Amino acid sequence: RTMPSSVMDSQLDARSSSLTRLHAGEDGDDDYEREARKEAMRRIKIAGRSSPEEALGVLTDMANIGVMPDAQVVTALIDVFARKGNMAMSMKVFQQMFREENGLLPDEVTFKILVDGYGRMDPPDWGKISRLLNLMELTYEVSPSTMTYNGLLAICARTKDYERAYELIDRMDAAGLEPDHQ
Repeated sequence: RTMPSSVMDSQLDARSSSLTRLHAGEDGDDDYEREARKEAMRRIKIAGRSSPEEALGVLTDMANIGVMPDAQVVTALIDVFARKGNMAMSMKVFQQMFREENGLLPDEVTFKILVDGYGRMDPPDWGKISRLLNLMELTYEVSPSTMTYNGLLAICARTKDYERAYELIDRMDAAGLEPDHQ
């Protein structure tokens, strides 16, 4: 049984707000916080297999013990929703957690997970993928590497979109990147 999206949205808003307050008082990273984040990653991955809502609850647990999630924890949560096909919630987590006041920045892995999620749609949502790539490069100044391009090429191969694949290969070539033949 799954929780309605509006309930998950309000829970995420509340969790994000408490984590923003937590971040404001954060002084540094110690062994306790690193271990708490590692445990959160483990719990998100386990819970995400059956219940994305439980994975979302890990953020509350982190706030309750006074630990701000890092980008890896947030990315793991985004991955849970993306793998379940809930791209609206993946983007909601992204938008709520990667706000300036949280002090977190997404990395290429975060964007690749989102791109892959939109690429698994039938048909792939190339408009959203394109906007994500622009956000990645222009807002967060993260350049796509072979990893991202290979993900895009895999989507093209799955959907037999060879024209787009050749365009991507041309972009890779212009960026000095080569496909790694995965």
